[in-house]
Amino acid sequence: MQEEIIKALNTRYATKVFDSSKKISEENIHTILESARLSPSSMGLEMWKFIVINNTEIRAKLREAGYGQTKITDASHLVLISYRTDIIENISKERLERTAKIQNKNISDLEGLKKMIDGSIEQKNKDGSLESWVKMQSYIPLGIMIETASLLGVDNCPMEGFSLDKVDEILELKNKNLKSATMLALGYRGEDPESKRTKVRRDFNDVVEFI
Repeated sequence: MQEEIIKALNTRYATKVFDSSKKISEENIHTILESARLSPSSMGLEMWKFIVINNTEIRAKLREAGYGQTKITDASHLVLISYRTDIIENISKERLERTAKIQNKNISDLEGLKKMIDGSIEQKNKDGSLESWVKMQSYIPLGIMIETASLLGVDNCPMEGFSLDKVDEILELKNKNLKSATMLALGYRGEDPESKRTKVRRDFNDVVEFI
């Protein structure tokens, strides 16, 4: 398994050109999205939503908002990773209700968890770091989807090169209490010169230190 993981990550690269005729199987796309759903999050708050955009007209609009990047329309699947803007109003209540239901507990037994969540959110709101914290959380499932896709032999490319405001407007995210963070194009590489380049990474000992 160790060899398979390293081989998959050595093979993957930020795919710029996708073969629009090749589609990811339903089983594989479900596995990739399920890996995102199972991602860890701070205090288990899951402050994100993943929007899979299949509509060709919407993807054409998103391509305009993404400065003409062909992968937005040509990739088999396009996933927008968004983060929630209603954290203060709803997230604590939802977390407690979800936990009580799944673990068969009374909400009153989760008072300690409630205080921890509410206290943390209140502090971050006071010091102005709340939104950046929530947005950073969304990069956790992004990384996990990238690795899952790579292990499944699915090419991928994370993207931040797009107008956040325009994407939010196109997808009407404000009405859903969401903001866009990043996108992930998924599919199979086409005739892409970048795929033939040797991967450039710093040496292991340059980036890992044991103390």
